[in-house]
Amino acid sequence: MDAIIVGAGLAGLACARELERSGKRVIVLEASDRVGGRVATDSVRGFQIDQGFQVYLDAYPEGRMQLDLLALKLNPFEPGALVAENGKLSGVSDPWKRPSAAIRSLCNGTISIPDAIRIAFLRRYVLARYHSANGMRGTKSDRENNFLTSTTTREFLLARGFSDECMRRFFEPFFGGVFLERKLKTSSDIFEFTFAMFSLGSATLPADGMGAIPVQIACRLAPGTVRLHQQVERVEPGRVFLANRETISAKHVVVATTFSSAAKILPQEVCDQFTTRTWKSTRMLAFAALNSPLQSRTLVVSADKDGPIDNLCVPSDIAPSYAPPGASLVVASIRAEWTASEEATLEAVRLQSSVWFGQAARNWELISYVKIDEALPDESPQARRTRPTGNTCAAGISLCGDYCTSASINGALYSGRMCAEQLLIQTGEAEPS
Repeated sequence: MDAIIVGAGLAGLACARELERSGKRVIVLEASDRVGGRVATDSVRGFQIDQGFQVYLDAYPEGRMQLDLLALKLNPFEPGALVAENGKLSGVSDPWKRPSAAIRSLCNGTISIPDAIRIAFLRRYVLARYHSANGMRGTKSDRENNFLTSTTTREFLLARGFSDECMRRFFEPFFGGVFLERKLKTSSDIFEFTFAMFSLGSATLPADGMGAIPVQIACRLAPGTVRLHQQVERVEPGRVFLANRETISAKHVVVATTFSSAAKILPQEVCDQFTTRTWKSTRMLAFAALNSPLQSRTLVVSADKDGPIDNLCVPSDIAPSYAPPGASLVVASIRAEWTASEEATLEAVRLQSSVWFGQAARNWELISYVKIDEALPDESPQARRTRPTGNTCAAGISLCGDYCTSASINGALYSGRMCAEQLLIQTGEAEPS
C-alpha cells in the first residue's frame, strides 16, 4: 500500500480521499463500528441523536471544497439566538439577515445600542481579516496565522469595549456553548474565525444527522478502503501492528486519531516531542416530546446564573427527519461546570425547562444521555502553542487531526487534506499550495 491511515474520523477520511484522488492505494483502519470519530449520529426509536450538540457551519471553506453540501440537505437555524434569563426568552438576531428582529433585540434591552454598534464593527473587522490576502481560515500554522498570540476571546472582546451585560447575556452563553467553556479562554483567533463563519453563512443540521458528513466522504472512497473493527496496537515507520497480530506495511503511515489515542500507539521518541493537551468534556440530554416547546428553528442559550442548561434546541424543528412523525426531539447541553449526577441533572434540566416553557417540560421523556469525555481539545493560546508545526512527526509517520489545526469540522478536513498534500510533495507528485 502507499499509505495506511489509522482512524476514520473526518481528518483521516479527508486524507484518504485526497490520496486516492492522486491515484494512491490507501487503507483506513478504524477501531469502532463506524466512521466519523466524534462526528456521529445514533438512531434511537426513530429519533436521530447527534453525539453532543453539534452543528455544521455552511460557510466553512474546507466543507465547500470537500463536501457535496446539496446532497447533505442542510437545514439552517434561524440566525441569532433566544437568550433565557429569569424565566424570560429574549431574541438576539443578526441585523444583516433579520433586520426587524434585530431592532426588537434593541427594544427589549437584550443588547444595548452601543454594544450593537460594537458588534457591527466587530463583524466588519473579522470579515476584513478573513478576506485578506492571507485568508484567516482558522487552520493556518503559527507562521501563517499569528499563532503565537496570547489573547483569549474574553480579553479580545473586552479590549473592543463590550459591556459586562453584553458579555453575560450574549457572548458567554452563545460562544461558551460553541467552545464548551464560559470563561472564554479560547484563543481569539478561533473566535474570530468562528464569528466570521456565522456572519457569512448559517449554522445547519444535515437531514440525516451530523454523522452523514463522514459517511459521505467514506462513500467516495474506493470499495474496501475503510476497514472497521481494526484495533491498532502500535505503529512504526512503514508498519502497523494490529491487536489480531496482523501486520500491514506501506510506504507511509498516517495517525489520524485524537492525540491522546495517538500517544498510545506512536513510538515513544515521537510522543516525547509533544505536550499532551487537556480535553473539554460535554454532556447532552435528549428528550422525546409530544410538541416542540419552541416551534421555531432557534437556539436557546442560557444566561441564568443557576441551572445546568448551557443551550437547548429542538433539532426536529430545524430538520423534521430528526424525529418520527407526531413527535419532537428536544436536546439540552449541560454546562461544563455542572457536576451533579445523571439523576440530579435530569431533574434540574426539567425544572429549568419548565420555568422557560411551562409544566409540559416536566413530561418530556429522556431517551438518551450522552457523555463525551474528549469533546474538544483545549484551545487556549497557551495550549495552541503546543500544536504540531507540521504533519510529519518522524520518517514515514505523519499526524493529522483537528488538534493540529483548529478544533472544528473545518480544521479536521483541512488537516487531513494538508497531510495528504505533504505526502504527495515528499514523493514529488505535487507542488506546495
